[in-house]
Amino acid sequence: MTRINRRTFMQHAGTAAALAVLSRTNRVWAAPAESAELALTGGAILTMNESEPNADAMAVRGGRILAVGNDEKIKALISKDTKVIDLGGKCVTPGLIDAHSHVIAFGHMELKFVIIRPPKINSFATLQQALAEAAKDKPKGEWIVARGFDTFKEGRFPRRKELDDAVPDHPLLTIHWSGQYGVANTAALKKAGLFDKNAKDPYGGKFMRGRDGLPDGVLIHYPAIYAVHQPEIDEQDQIECALWGFDQFVRDGVTCIHDNFCIPKHAKSYVRLERSGRMPCRLRVYPYVVNLEHCQELVKGMQRYEGPLLRMQGVKLAVDGYPLMYKPPPKNKVGELPMHPQPLFEQIIAAIHQAGFQADVHAVGDKGVDWTLGAFAKAAGSVGECGKRRHRIEHYPFRKMDSVKRTAELGVAVCVQPEYIRLKAADFAENFERELVETMVPLRTFTKEGVHVAYGADVPAFPSHSPLDSIRGAMDRKTEKGQTLDKSEAVSFMEALRHHTLGSAYAAFDEKDLGSLEDGKCADFVIWNRDLRKINKGKDLDGLQPQATYVSGKAVYEA
Repeated sequence: MTRINRRTFMQHAGTAAALAVLSRTNRVWAAPAESAELALTGGAILTMNESEPNADAMAVRGGRILAVGNDEKIKALISKDTKVIDLGGKCVTPGLIDAHSHVIAFGHMELKFVIIRPPKINSFATLQQALAEAAKDKPKGEWIVARGFDTFKEGRFPRRKELDDAVPDHPLLTIHWSGQYGVANTAALKKAGLFDKNAKDPYGGKFMRGRDGLPDGVLIHYPAIYAVHQPEIDEQDQIECALWGFDQFVRDGVTCIHDNFCIPKHAKSYVRLERSGRMPCRLRVYPYVVNLEHCQELVKGMQRYEGPLLRMQGVKLAVDGYPLMYKPPPKNKVGELPMHPQPLFEQIIAAIHQAGFQADVHAVGDKGVDWTLGAFAKAAGSVGECGKRRHRIEHYPFRKMDSVKRTAELGVAVCVQPEYIRLKAADFAENFERELVETMVPLRTFTKEGVHVAYGADVPAFPSHSPLDSIRGAMDRKTEKGQTLDKSEAVSFMEALRHHTLGSAYAAFDEKDLGSLEDGKCADFVIWNRDLRKINKGKDLDGLQPQATYVSGKAVYEA
């Protein structure tokens, strides 16, 4: 495939070529001159390198690690020009890698939307009050978009008429915290031309209807939400939202993010940020495809590109929204609605694989996971070929042993959100078998069976972008009400840290450069305010925070 420079990429950023999957380059790191530009001494270096897991000091030159070892070894590399940081016993780890979040979308929600998250919004009355307050100063007819709702005391989603009571004169779209569901008022449905008994359900989505046959406002899956309204922001706002989002991450020690749902305009803004020198950390981007035709058009125009911090990495799609289960809950038949018919889903995976790219699939339900594994195996033709492509599954919360073993056999990487336990255990308990809920997010089983595990916060869908919240969830397995789920699936702090560093690096073919502190690797690291070796329980994370975050040996955040 053709390689293009940034100028050419920018010229095509609004087309399929803008979503080019950027290949890895096999870098050869030449040993630099003897002295270090930066040296860290007198601390506890947790390297994530199995052959040398602990060290006292580290030297950096040219944005890469010159050496890791004891203080004496590193002092030999210090000259009058070396900047020396005395750690005073504090800890250093590799930079954390968030393998599933959406930077511009994170900023877009937090800066531009009406936030309607629980516990503040927990009933129709509190929802209506918040929406009415947001509408009172807006000109009539102007769109209002709100996001973050979950369950309500009423035991169901509101309908359009209940939104009309609060906001009758503005088109209004409210979006569930997951991004998978929405509710629109009557003005929004009319503006979209969907207030019609004959309105056809979109591919992969559904408009729920009342007894009168008209859409009742409830929207199932992205396609139905976007058929009503897809909130857009101009380039200036995209940059603002991206910078805000990046700032939140680097403050929490994240040095690389995988954006698993990107559109061409956002790809263009990311490139401009990198070119302007304002992108503070690394980014791996997976453009999202909505159907087979879209996927075929996308991969046909793809060209290989890699910038210093930004790389387009693979292609994202979803097999389900609400979990696609073998035993769907009787009261939620919507759970049986896949995003694609299985034959078409398999064709999309085949198109991605045959074009030489990494497929990244949102799969929550046990049936959805099996569809995905089957599609990977079918497209690859052999276990070896599947492993080479390193296809991914996002979420995968339920333990089904034959699926887990097949995941490991095929070399499929899994990106999980331990926050699922806190946020969704209660909801899942009402709908699924007890064992599925007790063992959800089966990190010990994944690790034991040899599955490559990565962590991602998945903001703005999930409320917290902090990697420490993911690690806490992996260790403690506590629900929102404090109940502890099956502790046999818990992992230690060091195991969770490994998932959030080397594991997440592996998921995007970055393990040769990122994820551990070793000679020749990128100098992406975090200085913490205390000794991480003393962390044994989730509560030990209280008060832990980065003092500084470095990317390529340069501080991108200092407390």
